[in-house]
Amino acid sequence: MLHITNGDSVVAGFRAASLAGEFLAWRDPLHDGPVPAAPDLPALSAIRAQALADFGWGTMAALCEDFAQRDATLLAFREHDEVVLWFEHDLYDQLQLLQLLAFFHSADRGDTRLSLIELDRHPEVVPFYGLGQLNARQLTELLPGRVPVSDARLEHASRQWRVFTSDCHTELRGFDRLLEEYPGVNTGLSRTERQLLLAARSGARSRAELYREANRCEEVPWGDSSVFLRMDGLSSGPDPALVQTATDSFALSATGEAILAGERDWLNARGGADTWLGGVHLTGLQPKWRWDSQASLLRPQTQ
Repeated sequence: MLHITNGDSVVAGFRAASLAGEFLAWRDPLHDGPVPAAPDLPALSAIRAQALADFGWGTMAALCEDFAQRDATLLAFREHDEVVLWFEHDLYDQLQLLQLLAFFHSADRGDTRLSLIELDRHPEVVPFYGLGQLNARQLTELLPGRVPVSDARLEHASRQWRVFTSDCHTELRGFDRLLEEYPGVNTGLSRTERQLLLAARSGARSRAELYREANRCEEVPWGDSSVFLRMDGLSSGPDPALVQTATDSFALSATGEAILAGERDWLNARGGADTWLGGVHLTGLQPKWRWDSQASLLRPQTQ
């Protein structure tokens, strides 16, 4: 078997459980940075490696090597009798699962079976956030319950992956948590940015405190690197919404207060957007789309 999952913590659980097979961690936060349509997996991996390097999440050389090793393991999947996908219900995992299902939809799978373990709860772990919380026994007990991935599921994932990597997300279904990262119609803030400003207003100061307080509003906590990326964006530029008061301490600025009150627009204060969500590049003071949280839809903006 080839077991593919979201990260190293779950792989450590696989090893502790002595699961038979090869393990592959799919380490890529696809909700951060560009994910445009690309001719093949290596071409997209080169784009992703550059994006993560630009965020300061590793050197370009090391990231390229990691992606190359990951892709080589996946592309050799026909060496295995079965591929088992282990993923949970949060945005980080669901985008990775979408990418993998789209890959398998277009691949010649030969005699290799494709199975899925997809979890949003566990009776012994409350609250349940992810597979990394499970011990060796709990992971082992999940394996017999894996289900074959249907052709219909593969076809649906392929269509949605094409939408995600396109320059228009109006047909993206089931990914509202991604769409909530678009600038809001009234404030220009994404959901994560708004949660960070509210956390600062409530008294959180350090990176860790802001992270923890912002994540209280999430059904499933986001990774700290993704939240810190947005925190740094809010505290940069000539008119920041967060001001850095010490090396690791922040406070809500007068601009941040005005934005939360609906009196100012964050995109105007920061000098315009320059953000990627999948294949959509949001730029300028009035990007092509904003998110209407009350109507739960993307609204086109006048250019």
